[in-house]
Amino acid sequence: MDNYTKVYLENAIPTISSMIRRSENVQIKLKEGSPQASLTRNRLKALYISLSLITSELKGELNIDNYTKEDLEKALPPILSTIKKCEKAKEKLKEGTPQLTLTKKMINSLYISSALITKTFVSFHTPSDK
Repeated sequence: MDNYTKVYLENAIPTISSMIRRSENVQIKLKEGSPQASLTRNRLKALYISLSLITSELKGELNIDNYTKEDLEKALPPILSTIKKCEKAKEKLKEGTPQLTLTKKMINSLYISSALITKTFVSFHTPSDK
């Protein structure tokens, strides 16, 4: 848990899990082959990876065996895109509203995800890769 406390990591789990459930529900309604279906599929994969990495981080494990460098590299853009969308949405929300609270939780959880994906990706680069 290099940069995040146990509490931050524990709080991220239900938020990421909720984002997964909502994305799965949306995915069912999308036409296969559409850009939205592709974006949602990529976001879901990134969220699954994020949840796994957060859980591993809480256990004090480095979870590089479950993912390839390519999986991690592809997971980062959907997470960063979602952060950007949430940050933009946050600007329009009123202080004290449940929507703002949820959006802030999502942003915090996604930043944790981004950091863990990056940390795990970097762990693939050994000195012999240089």
